[in-house]
Order: sequence, then C-alpha cells, then structure tokens
Amino acid sequence: MEGKRILVAEDDAVLGYYLKQQLTALGYQVVHAKDGKIALQYFQDNPFPVVITDHEMPGLNGEELITALNANDVEPVIIMITGNTDPKFIVKMMKLGIFDYIIKPIQEYEISIKVKRAFEFYGMKRVETISRKEQQLRLEGQLEWIQWKEKMSSVGKFKRQNQNLFESLKHSFCQGAGFGALVSILKMIRDSCEFDGKFYKIESELMELIQTNADMAEKSLNQFAEIDSLINSDVSLEKYTIQEFYLELKTWLDEISYILNVQNHKAVISDINQNHSVKFLLVNGICFKKSFIEIMTNACKFSVPNSTITVIIKVEQDWFKCAVYNEPIPNFDGTIGIPIQYEHLIFEPFYRLSKNVFEQYRTLDYGLGLSYVDTCSKKHNGKISIFNVKDHLDWNGNPKTKVAFQIALPIQHVN
Repeated sequence: MEGKRILVAEDDAVLGYYLKQQLTALGYQVVHAKDGKIALQYFQDNPFPVVITDHEMPGLNGEELITALNANDVEPVIIMITGNTDPKFIVKMMKLGIFDYIIKPIQEYEISIKVKRAFEFYGMKRVETISRKEQQLRLEGQLEWIQWKEKMSSVGKFKRQNQNLFESLKHSFCQGAGFGALVSILKMIRDSCEFDGKFYKIESELMELIQTNADMAEKSLNQFAEIDSLINSDVSLEKYTIQEFYLELKTWLDEISYILNVQNHKAVISDINQNHSVKFLLVNGICFKKSFIEIMTNACKFSVPNSTITVIIKVEQDWFKCAVYNEPIPNFDGTIGIPIQYEHLIFEPFYRLSKNVFEQYRTLDYGLGLSYVDTCSKKHNGKISIFNVKDHLDWNGNPKTKVAFQIALPIQHVN
C-alpha cells in the first residue's frame, strides 16, 4: 500500500475515528483533519491522492474545501460524505468535481469499494496528465529537436546499426527454444547415439527435447508466414462503433489474465466519453486482437513485477487512440525506457533491445511481434508509436520513467 495515503476531513470525532480505523485496517495510510481549514493545510503541506470530506464542517465546509483542492496543479480524487439525499444537491456536488459520494449512515463495504475505485481512477488520471504534458513537449519541438540531432549524428553509424540488426538476428536464432536448440540437440545426438544395425539408439530425453523444439520452430515458421500473408494480402475490415470496440478491448484484457499473473501485474482501462461512443471504426478483429495481446505481453515482460499497466482510451480529432503505459525494468546498460534513437528501430524485423528469453510467457522472442503489430497498423491506415514519459506526479517524490505504446485508428465518417 506504499503511497496509498488518504486525507479524511471530518469534524465529527466519532465518525472521523471510525473512518480512520476502518481505512487503516484495509491497509491505507490515513490522516484525520478535524475541519476543512486544517484539511486544506495538511494537503498543501503534503498532497494526498484521495480526500474524503464531510459536507457540513466549521472553518471551511465541504464545498469550499473541494473548490480549494481542485485549484491545485494536481487535483486529488475526492469522495464526499453527506446525509443529504436530494438529487439536486448530489448533482451540484458532482459538478464541483467530486469522484463519488457516500450517504450516511456509512456502510463498511461501501467505503472499501469506493476507496479502491478512487485509487484506480487516480492512477489513470495521473497517466493521462503526464501524457498531456509529454504531448505538449513534443508539440513544442523539444523532443523533435533531440530526435533530429540523433538522426544527424547517426549517419556515420549505419554500419554499426546494421551489424547490430544481424547480431540480434543471429542471437535470436541461436538461443532458447526453437532453431538454435535443435542444432545443439542434434550435435548431442551425433556425439552420444549408438548404431544398432539399421537404426540409431538415442536417449529418450533427447527425443523429447527434439519434439519440444521442433514445435517451437514450427511456431516460428508460422509467425513468418502470418507476417508475410498480412503484408501481401488485403484484410477484411468490419464496422464497429467505438463503444463496441471498447467492449472488445475489455474482453481481450480479461482473456490475458494468465499473462498478467506471471509477474503479478494488474491492468486497468479507462472509461470512454459517451459522446464519442457512436462513432465508427473499421477493424479486422483477428489481426487487431493479436496485435493488442502482443502489446500487452510486451508491457508485462518489461514491467516491474507487481506494477500496474494502464490502458488509456481517448478520441482526439479524427483518431481513436489506445495507449498502454507501463513502468519498465532497467535495460542491460542501466538506462530506463526506450532510447529515443530506437523508437522506430524496434519495429524492424528481428530487432530486439533486450536479448533475454522469456520462457514463462511461452513467446518466441525473435523480435517479430512488434513487426506484426506495425504491419497490422498500416493495414488499418493507422499510426503506431512508442516513447518515454516522465511521471512527476508520484506522491513518493521521485519522478518515474514510463513507456507509452500507442496505436491510433482513423475514425470513419458516416455520410
């Protein structure tokens, strides 16, 4: 529960004590303020991600406290406690910017559920904020300048990059399961088999290894064939409303729970604006599902264990955007995230920044997965990008680098 801090603004000493005890028992770090003025001071001294406030309080009442809190650069997620059940009052509070409300008398299960949802919402809200800040930086040209400079300085490095590509290819085929392992096993058979008339005797364990790695080699060839077929043939596109496609994404997330469980990752997905839900997309469901699972699998492979992978869905101008954010493990050289000079190179066939084999995910690890995603995106007239973002909003104080993988599809206009 590191960083899961809650500020409770409640002038009723009994209710304040009850809330603190219940939330502490759930694993949260709770600070209780006896009125709105003290609560605001606590927040300004050390901001909280979630604030629970009563409506009627001395000093500052609930409405005044909410207004003051939302004037900060980083707005907390606010839950209001009230005994007022008038719908007009509730609507008024929602317009002020509260996330949710709890009607007195308070039920223990309701507190637990709504606070959990508040922290999930806070996580997505934070990711959206850092995404906007990063986008502003890019639009202002700061990162474009760095990218241009890197490209100019890399003119003389083409041979080295080309060599790196083929070294990566060689490494991929010579390690782990599949082709490389088959070569090693066949050498072992050559050295250990016994000739018996018309037959050779080999160890049963070696035969089992041959069968296992032959299956992996077959999967590799099938993946080559899939990419080749995708490149050289037309794909059939079906019409989806954004709402329908959003529900498909949620279903696919549910289906990959086994991938998330490998390193105890958690995935959360943002809601969509209902104003956009009736707009249309043209999508090949099979191709895009495979691409989405590939993106999520990559996020899991290279994420810090026990971390959250956030999927942000948004509509900007004429584009539907699906962005996957993860907190990456350090690279082999100690750097964090995707070096900017490799943001395009990683989509090339066989290119891999990491030379590790991830056996627990049962993937091929030949550097072909993102090539498939890139090809799928082009078949949809889409756009794909991967870049780092700096999260300066972590309540623990230290900025974190996160990797954002975004795929965008054009919205179709109905005549």
